[in-house]
Amino acid sequence: MTAKTSPHKAIPIEGLSAWVDDGDSIALGGGWFANHPMAAVRELIRAGRQGLHAITVVGSVDIDLLVAAGVLGKVSFSMVTLEAFGLAPNFRRAIEAGTLDFVEYTGLGLNIGFEAQGRGVPFLPYRGPFGSDIPARYPEIYQTVECPFTGESLTAVRAVQPDVAIVHALRADAEGNAQWDGTSGPDVEMVKAAKKVVVTCEEVVDRAVIEANPHMTKVPGYYVDAVIEAPFGAHPTSHVPSYGVDAWKLLDYATAAAGGSFDSYVDRIRSEDEASYRAREIGERGEVLRALIDVAKVLNPEEVSA
Repeated sequence: MTAKTSPHKAIPIEGLSAWVDDGDSIALGGGWFANHPMAAVRELIRAGRQGLHAITVVGSVDIDLLVAAGVLGKVSFSMVTLEAFGLAPNFRRAIEAGTLDFVEYTGLGLNIGFEAQGRGVPFLPYRGPFGSDIPARYPEIYQTVECPFTGESLTAVRAVQPDVAIVHALRADAEGNAQWDGTSGPDVEMVKAAKKVVVTCEEVVDRAVIEANPHMTKVPGYYVDAVIEAPFGAHPTSHVPSYGVDAWKLLDYATAAAGGSFDSYVDRIRSEDEASYRAREIGERGEVLRALIDVAKVLNPEEVSA
């Protein structure tokens, strides 16, 4: 049986490297400080992968860490940011030094590229991006086309097909049916576009749990090749409704990355497995991160003003 037809796709996180080869293009899910597949990112570093081409709509600590670890040879992106903590230092240094190849998309353009591939067409048109010089800079991606019905000039975006998409879900069963309870960002479009799909999730559950909540299934199992249970797998970014963003650890990261010497941070990740990472970086603080979600549920403008 192939992975696509096997009902037993659950693997340990150490098996991730079997699905990602050196030089592959990998679409990483999540956006801003939410839902990034950070456990998978750390595992790719431990596996010693090199020359990967990361594709991200709004990348964050995931891209910056992979750059620092020497895993990436290229990045296609619309934005890479540490948000309130400033620019992504390792990513910026590599771009400025010319050591990292890159392609810059508009955010909508990249999403449309994924959608085109998922629909099985070579491109899709849209209006825009008006005022941007990106289309002229990348004619291999953007072209102007004429609508055959109205004669209107539109921008065509070439389909984007990653070798692998890696996304982080709330839960999945062993068949790959994956659920989110909140935003899934660009993840679904990435999954439909990719040749191979790996879903990390907070927990692997019985199929009956999936069937009891069918409205939450955003990725059906037939798209998925492998499922990995990874509690706190988006840490230090958030995965609502399980836990909030770990601003304390992100501040530590931003401070260390801005210092210019980041080897000790990366070496520590290489030297430990994911369970050891959770024990060191999260530990009992996991309850605090979960409590942030409960606070957000009851917080409202009237309470803030009071």
